[in-house]
Amino acid sequence: MLQLPPLYPITDATRPEPLSEQIRRLGAAGFPLVQFRGKPLGASDQWEELRKALAESAANGGWPWICVNDRADLALLAAREGLRPWGLHLGQGDLPTAEARKLPGLAHCHLGASTHAASEWEGVDPACDHAGIGPFRGTATKADHAAPIGLEGLAAGCAALRRQGLAPVAIGGLEPGDLDACFGAGAEALAMVGGLHRAADPAALGWTAQQARWRVRPPFRRGQGLVLVGGSGAGKTTLGRELARRLGLPFTDLDEAVAAAAGKPIAALFAADGEAAFRHLEHATLAHRLDHPRVIALGGGAWEDPDTRQAVAAAGFQPLWLAETPERAWARAGRDPERPLAQDRTAFLARWAARTPAWSLAPMVLPFGRESGDLAAALLES
Repeated sequence: MLQLPPLYPITDATRPEPLSEQIRRLGAAGFPLVQFRGKPLGASDQWEELRKALAESAANGGWPWICVNDRADLALLAAREGLRPWGLHLGQGDLPTAEARKLPGLAHCHLGASTHAASEWEGVDPACDHAGIGPFRGTATKADHAAPIGLEGLAAGCAALRRQGLAPVAIGGLEPGDLDACFGAGAEALAMVGGLHRAADPAALGWTAQQARWRVRPPFRRGQGLVLVGGSGAGKTTLGRELARRLGLPFTDLDEAVAAAAGKPIAALFAADGEAAFRHLEHATLAHRLDHPRVIALGGGAWEDPDTRQAVAAAGFQPLWLAETPERAWARAGRDPERPLAQDRTAFLARWAARTPAWSLAPMVLPFGRESGDLAAALLES
């Protein structure tokens, strides 16, 4: 099933803040995904804001992802300019998702649909990998909404979507007080407009939502081995050591283990033998550490290897993506002489964007500005 963040922010064009600025602000707060909803702005104004937001995201390591609401035409224009959005969300009266999949440049976008009743959530177009269920209650941001379905309807819709392997997203009039009930009903994420934009501290609300989801669906089980994936500078080693200490498990920083096996630092290994040799040794070194539960922090590129992902799954280890913002990671890791692939900011952010699709296959852990001790405590309290 598609991995989604617990809160799914949606832009609000009735606010004085430009849509591109809303997306920039939410991304900086730690949200990895924002839906671009441009109504009631005209098409040209929507396009100007979407293009600006996508360009800023692309320059920032692909953070945050942007999903376009309704406007397949704008998503197509963006793709033609090399600014492909993460996804496209379509309503029942919009272009069918199967047809949207055929549009040039959108073949690999994540497609979502809105569903409002059993007849819709039982038969979602197979082109979709997620779908909204609602409205949970009436909302001022969408005057033409369908009849509210409430908690009972949400639970039925979530169950139907999960049977189809689709990620269920609660939509419609949601507020921070709905987190526990909606996650308990089976929602993977809550799409939120007003409740999030009105929050004094959106990052704190995102953190609260993450904890609420973990209470319903713990990210791992005690005694299980853990593999932390993500970019250089995300904080995997620091969090991994803290988790291992609290869980009473051994800890391995895979880069350190590779350097020990090679008898030379990673930078020297890259310089002397190249990245291909490093990756081969990395995979072999990992294989020897999956024999019993431990916490392992992988290097940034390790999770791109399908054989690595298969080996981790076969060993029963739980992968977790430490989804730090690229800018914070660069601030920590940039130009570190011990990190051979973190010497140039533009290359670092481009590599981050290229690797994110692999990292996002694992359930995400969102720091929202918290330190490793807070993250570890929250993970273990779930």
